[in-house]
Amino acid sequence: MGKFLSARRRLLICALMVWPILGAAQGNTLIVGVLPTLSPRVLLNNYQPFRVYLEHALNRPVEMVTATDFAAFHKSTLAGDYDIVVTAAHLGRLAETERGYIPLATYKSTNRAMLMTSRVAPLESIRDLRGHAVATLDRYALITAQALAWLEERGLREGADFRLLETPSHNSSAYSVLSGESTLAIIAPAGWRQMPENIREGLQIYANLPPIPGLMWLANPRLAREAPRLKSILLAFSPDSPEGSQFFQVTGYQGMREITPEEMKSLDPYTRYLQKNLGQ
Repeated sequence: MGKFLSARRRLLICALMVWPILGAAQGNTLIVGVLPTLSPRVLLNNYQPFRVYLEHALNRPVEMVTATDFAAFHKSTLAGDYDIVVTAAHLGRLAETERGYIPLATYKSTNRAMLMTSRVAPLESIRDLRGHAVATLDRYALITAQALAWLEERGLREGADFRLLETPSHNSSAYSVLSGESTLAIIAPAGWRQMPENIREGLQIYANLPPIPGLMWLANPRLAREAPRLKSILLAFSPDSPEGSQFFQVTGYQGMREITPEEMKSLDPYTRYLQKNLGQ
């Protein structure tokens, strides 16, 4: 597994601080895979307070890693390369049904696809999207699946009517609208909150789609015996704690909550989209 992980782009958060002596003595580093929703630098900085909290609560070293894109991350998830994953809800549902991953917790904030257009030259009619591009950070993101389904309901299909432009980040997707490379950008609320003001001020909302589940924490089935304790520790991560205050202020995720079975089942239409596009 070490060779595989070294081949991926890793977030070596553990390198930013010295492991607590007791945790290091116990060994057994917990590997937490974090979906690459942001650039590695931003993702690393955002999750550092959460890593510190987990390390203290679990009394063991915690390392957070990521992958180059959503498809690579999900492949690593299914291969069992992570002990815990922080992943998109539909990817989590697929991991649960196909590999027995155990849902632990999710964030209180809601997720949704925000379709952003240029403030200077806004998209007037959805029909005017034909022949143009729609930008997104990853075609396998849940917000992308939601946006494509919304556009298809309005008679617009990717490939036939418009082109999907994949970019490295939300910022890049947004900038592609400002530069004229794309007509719409699919942005998540978290990405919008963390976007530089000089990019945000050039955009406006074309459509705000309905709320959908956000990122979820799931445990590898090999940690089944530890899952109840892991769940309790995650749910106890509060904005009132020093680490929680820092993390939730930066991300806007508001807090932690439980995941219901009904919520997981509601994701099945999106998992079918994944299975079709991932070739599973």
